[in-house]
Amino acid sequence: MAQITIAKLNDGPRNAVFHVSILGDGGGDLVDQVLVDPATSFEVPLPPVPSLKISRLWHGLVGFDARLEYDYLTSDTPIWSIPGGEAMQLDFDAFGGLSDRSNQLDGSGKLQITTSGLGIGDFGTLILLIRKS
Repeated sequence: MAQITIAKLNDGPRNAVFHVSILGDGGGDLVDQVLVDPATSFEVPLPPVPSLKISRLWHGLVGFDARLEYDYLTSDTPIWSIPGGEAMQLDFDAFGGLSDRSNQLDGSGKLQITTSGLGIGDFGTLILLIRKS
């Protein structure tokens, strides 16, 4: 499976920033890889749903595409598609951020990534500004 490194850059009372680095090693795509878990990713654990909103996203993917989603018991809740080959900075604050729409009883609140076409030598970076709800 691909190599993924997740670093928390900041964890304040209202916001957190995560840096995600992905490197394809020939082992295939990432499937439902957890990026942020409300129960374990913060100094003070958060309840599962709804507790996170993606406020801003910076991304650059080379050689593959990705999909962000929130974990949900029956099927994941898609949140954003990230095309490869383009570096972008996106601000979702204009409409309140990208929040988890999963049922409160069945959603875990985990932000996940699934890649498509991740091959050996492909690489990418995400910076996520997460607002705590």
